[in-house]
Amino acid sequence: MKHTIVFARDGAFAGWPANGGGWQWGQELLVSYQIGTYRAHPTSHCIDREKPIYAGFSRSLDGGLTWKDEPALYDIFLRPVLPVPKGGFDFSAEGFIVRMGVPSVTIRSDRFIVSHDKGHTWEGPYQLRGFDAHPLTMRTSYRVIDAKTMLVFLSWQLPNALGTAYSDRAFAAITQDGGQSFHMLGEMTCDIARSVMPSVAVLKDGTLVAALRRRLERGKFTAQQLDLYAAQTPLSPYWDDNWIEVRQSRDGGRTWVNAVRAAETALDNGHNGNPPALAARSDGTLVLVYGQRSKNPAMMVSVSRDGGKTFPQTARLRQDMATTDFGYPRLFVLPDDRLCAVYYYNTPDRPQQFIASTVFSLEELLDLNQR
Repeated sequence: MKHTIVFARDGAFAGWPANGGGWQWGQELLVSYQIGTYRAHPTSHCIDREKPIYAGFSRSLDGGLTWKDEPALYDIFLRPVLPVPKGGFDFSAEGFIVRMGVPSVTIRSDRFIVSHDKGHTWEGPYQLRGFDAHPLTMRTSYRVIDAKTMLVFLSWQLPNALGTAYSDRAFAAITQDGGQSFHMLGEMTCDIARSVMPSVAVLKDGTLVAALRRRLERGKFTAQQLDLYAAQTPLSPYWDDNWIEVRQSRDGGRTWVNAVRAAETALDNGHNGNPPALAARSDGTLVLVYGQRSKNPAMMVSVSRDGGKTFPQTARLRQDMATTDFGYPRLFVLPDDRLCAVYYYNTPDRPQQFIASTVFSLEELLDLNQR
């Protein structure tokens, strides 16, 4: 197991790869994250919200062992929206990738940018059209089907008169014309709890498996709403409940079933959990990486060997962080079935948040945690 610094800069806050993106071509990895000005804060993210936030990029050519910084982007997100080219994009073209959303603390955007050369250059922004009912809170999460067809896994913020700031709902959508238009396939959850930041893996039989960041703030809902929720899903003992939920779709994203509570992300009240990163190894093993924000915080790994029905094995990936302002991972499966997790982090000797990676063998990690 090897921990590596992906990106760090004095005076900078670097964070949230889950909000940026991750792309892979064998051993070549590209990850995007946010870069802002560091500003200490005792209870929130240590970023100066009044100063510009950039989309950072780093690339590895050796499966995450070493990394090189790429040019950060800012001005591109301020430009007027461009029309999608006539006939749409060719999603299957070599080197074509999409980065969804804009760099900010509060993710609320319908913009995306594209690259035709593995992220060396970018163009845009373009608008993800078709969802005007509520503000989109999307991050980069998609699956290319063919040259003109792509599944996208999104979220939007529903109105909530009771005042919760976390009213996102995740859903699956599709474009079949190269990105000129999108339409909804199906909601990924249908209850009152927050669902956001879906990370999706595909099993060998084509089943889609999604891991979702979930939160239920009981104090924001009425007793009647909670009773209706509890009739379908048992309430946890936590008044402010944060967890990772895994669901399956066998019809291309239209319906999502078999909800599984796969992991806890904040064992104590007062923390906002953490998003998941989910990936499938060549043998079908599902690996889930996430940050657990609690009195004993840790980067965690949970494992399913039955297609996401259960996650009986859990291991600590790393536990030397200085604060609970960490996590938001991206996860890559390397050609030899080792894994590379990329996340943001800080340590006592490097208190300003930086981007880190860990390359590990799942078997060795599980064995190490059993000792």
